[in-house]
Amino acid sequence: MIGYVIRRVALALSLVWAVSFFGFVAFALTFDPLWQQRMCGAPCAHQVKVLTVQYHLNKPVLERYWIWLSDFVGHRFSFRGIGGFPINAQLLDAAKVTTELMACALLVTAIFAVVVGVASARRAGRPLDYLLRTLAYMSWSLPAFLVASVAVRWVVPSVGWFLLGVTAGLPPGAVAQGAPARAGGFVIWLRGMTLPVLTLSLGLIGLYSRYVRTALLTELHRPYAVTARSKGLTETRVAYRHALRNALPPFVSVLSLEIGAILGASLAIDYVFYMGGLASYFLGGLTQAADPYVLTAVVIVASCIVVLFMLVSDLAVGWLDPRTAATASR
Repeated sequence: MIGYVIRRVALALSLVWAVSFFGFVAFALTFDPLWQQRMCGAPCAHQVKVLTVQYHLNKPVLERYWIWLSDFVGHRFSFRGIGGFPINAQLLDAAKVTTELMACALLVTAIFAVVVGVASARRAGRPLDYLLRTLAYMSWSLPAFLVASVAVRWVVPSVGWFLLGVTAGLPPGAVAQGAPARAGGFVIWLRGMTLPVLTLSLGLIGLYSRYVRTALLTELHRPYAVTARSKGLTETRVAYRHALRNALPPFVSVLSLEIGAILGASLAIDYVFYMGGLASYFLGGLTQAADPYVLTAVVIVASCIVVLFMLVSDLAVGWLDPRTAATASR
């Protein structure tokens, strides 16, 4: 098991490094952090020359990446902008919001997908099964950003309990004005996080409840399930004690393959609900300075979040099915 974990961590670190390299190169070749000074024209020409040399913008992109990487390691893995200013505090706050949103959405998805999938599988071919499958198809077909937009427009004004922007440090009702005041407390956090989590989870529950249903039906018809019934075990015990346990590892594995897509959906939810997560930070860095150092840092943190959730899912699969870790260790 230890070797299994070490290999997963080494693979995760390699993936993060690859993302940092290709992300930096792509942003450095695409965006110009001095675009505001260049628009100034002749009065800012001298400033553009000075900043170009000071920020190494006149050097090849690979050399610039090495300078950025050396600076990142030399400052104890601290992210810095192109002017040398630290961005760790703001970036980590944004990453915390996105991580909380994804973690809560995955937890809600896992619980309700299993509940709905098991209920549908145990009543296969009955009216409840058809109803649950229909609702699953409907929720699956709705884009997350569309559901979020409808929720912000209709649900939040109608139900006063839900709040917008509190995870970004905005007080209730101050999203439009953008008043920077910290709203703390678990209840306030819950009021600001509930609707985004439900919005993000809605389509995922529809998708993965169908997968749980199919996997559970397959397990219920395997020889060991037939043997368990012949020994006098009740259908409930066969379903929950044996079949469901064998259906969960592939369910978790498939769910882990969608972590990147879930992150992308969470960024859309973050933007619509004014949550102040990575989407807000990335768009701010893109529109204000187009700083490749800042944009690369956002991409690296996003990849770390994806890798973290994938690592957790791998460990969960290894715990649910020890044969997976044993096979990977060979």
